[in-house]
Amino acid sequence: MSARRAAQGLLACALLGMTGACGSGEAGTAAKVAQISPDMKVGSCHRMERPEELYNGSDVAPAVACTQPHQTETYMLTKFTGSLAAARERPSPEQLGAAIGKACDYALIRPYLGAGPRDGQWGIGVWGKFPTRAAWAAGDRTLRCDLLVPTLTDTRGPEISVPLRGIMAREDSALVRRCRFKGTDTICARPHDAEWLEPPIWLGWKAYPGDAAAQRRAARLCTAQARTFVRGPLGDLKATFDPITRQTWDQGDRQLACWLGRADGAATQGTLRGGLDS
Repeated sequence: MSARRAAQGLLACALLGMTGACGSGEAGTAAKVAQISPDMKVGSCHRMERPEELYNGSDVAPAVACTQPHQTETYMLTKFTGSLAAARERPSPEQLGAAIGKACDYALIRPYLGAGPRDGQWGIGVWGKFPTRAAWAAGDRTLRCDLLVPTLTDTRGPEISVPLRGIMAREDSALVRRCRFKGTDTICARPHDAEWLEPPIWLGWKAYPGDAAAQRRAARLCTAQARTFVRGPLGDLKATFDPITRQTWDQGDRQLACWLGRADGAATQGTLRGGLDS
């Protein structure tokens, strides 16, 4: 089975504002089984030397320092259970992939990133790594749940050199925050002209107030949210929002999406979130 075909056979693990997939395939030999367990811990980072390694369901390579270039970081370790775990021979990558989608707990990701109510992560995927056939036969049922980092440069693919654990409290959280450039979503570490303000605001109006009044109310709401986001006055920044119209209102859309950028519309890099550690 090719790496591409095997990957397509597994369940894609999607998060709010994230894209990703669960690994598949085979890697390693019986001689490498002993290398798996000592290296497997939450917070470990992993580098794949070749793109196809990312699609291998098993990973026996040693972890790397999270300050070195890497593609994934382990946020959770768990075990396969039930009839799947009872199998003497390792189940197919497709069967394991379906289990990965249920076992890798999404609820642990935001706390792992250090995200608060005003922090929205974006561009991260979830990938699962399971034991080699030899390790499975020896009794290993460990499931490693990894976060796949976003792509910083188009030429290198997904790769960063900082830890994801607690990243939302740091300025390098621009690597995983949602921004957009000329209407296209991107990470805030890349050039952009607007940064997403989390969370979207629920509009509790009893009726649509008309276009002019709706725009005024939305501007006030987003400006207040932006001040909270930067933890201070906006200065040369300006809050904007996705259009609110009679049509969107009649279609049932009650969420106000706010953005923040330079008042002159110039592109920038990095996050505008205030109070972060350098």
